[in-house]
Amino acid sequence: MDGPEEKLKLADKIKAVDMGVMDLWDAMGEENQKGLKGEFFILNRYISNVKKQPREIQEHFVIAVNEYYNKNWFSLQHHPKLLWQLLCLCSYNGNKTFFHEWIGFKKKEGANTKKINFLAELYPDMKMKEVEMLAELTTDKEITALAKQCGLEDKDIKKKLK
Repeated sequence: MDGPEEKLKLADKIKAVDMGVMDLWDAMGEENQKGLKGEFFILNRYISNVKKQPREIQEHFVIAVNEYYNKNWFSLQHHPKLLWQLLCLCSYNGNKTFFHEWIGFKKKEGANTKKINFLAELYPDMKMKEVEMLAELTTDKEITALAKQCGLEDKDIKKKLK
C-alpha cells in the first residue's frame, strides 16, 4: 500500500506548464487534482507574466494565456483537465522554464494612463490588466509608431499620448 501522495508545489506546477506537461493531470492523484483546481486563478496570474526575457517571449505569454486560457474561462471552468491542458498550450516552446512573476492588483504609480487608454481603445477585447501590462512593455517610440500606423496625425498623437 502506498503512502499519501506528495503535494505538488506551485513552482513545480508552473514549471510543468512551461514544459507543456499536459499528461500531468492524469498522473496526479485526487488530492493534487483538487489542489490544482483551486490554483487555476493563481496559475493564470503567474503564467501570463515572465521577467527578464525578450519582449517577444513576454508578449507570447500574455497573448497565449488570454487566447487559450482566459477567453472561454466561464464555459470551461467545470472542466479542470481541459483547463490544465490549455495552460500547458501557453508554454513558449516546451523545452525551457521561465521566471514567472505574480501580476498584482494594485496600479503601479506613474502608470501612463494616456498610453493605457489608447491601447484599451485600440484593443477593446483585451482585459484591462493585459492592456496595462502591454502599456508597460511598450516604449514611447513604439506606441507613437503604432498610433501612426492607425492613421493618427502628429497633433492627434500628442493629444492622445503626451
